Amino acid sequence: MKNTIIRRGAKLEADRKGDRPKRRITIRDGFHALIVLCTWVLFFYWWYCVLPLMRLSDAAWAGFTILAVSLGTVVVTLGWVRYNLGIFRRKGPRLTNPDILERFTIDTLGRELVHSGWEELRASRLITVTVDGEDRKTFSARED
Repeated sequence: MKNTIIRRGAKLEADRKGDRPKRRITIRDGFHALIVLCTWVLFFYWWYCVLPLMRLSDAAWAGFTILAVSLGTVVVTLGWVRYNLGIFRRKGPRLTNPDILERFTIDTLGRELVHSGWEELRASRLITVTVDGEDRKTFSARED
């Protein structure tokens, strides 16, 4: 028996053994694969155009640079995965998102936020925001 799970817009299928859900391949995935394929074809075509114009030493240096950057990317990625696996082993799986305190006393620019109450503002159809100088922002709800 299969269960369908919806997460962030993508349909996932979980089998009855409780294994990890299997993600269906979407048109978007196919489009991304096509873009990647076209990019690699373009990459090799440009090398095909450039290589006859280069000296062997320059081509070898370019190949070495590409290989070194690719290898460096793999090493950094594997290091990052190992680091995250270490966190997982120490703390276990993340079961919920971390709680974040919602303090709305100042905005990102450090201005004081003045209002009559967030519930009143949430219920209002029109909110007027007034910036008073450099250090104060006032929210007022329109009375209906």
